[in-house]
Amino acid sequence: MEKDKNLEPGKKKKNFQDKAGQWIDKAEEFIDDTGDKIHESETYRKADKSIEKATIKVFRKAGKWWGKAEHYIKNRDTK
Repeated sequence: MEKDKNLEPGKKKKNFQDKAGQWIDKAEEFIDDTGDKIHESETYRKADKSIEKATIKVFRKAGKWWGKAEHYIKNRDTK
């Protein structure tokens, strides 16, 4: 009789682990599907374009500053 009692907690533990694995799989699938929907959305596309424009502006400005810094360093050494 005691053997049956010992087997049942193991079965319950195994069932819980199986359910937890299923929940994890469902959660991962949900996250993937939601991520795909977000990437396909108009809002995401607009945000992506805005970030791209801002990044280009920042790098252009940085390039100008770099050029000015190089010019300043070259002129400073010659004086």
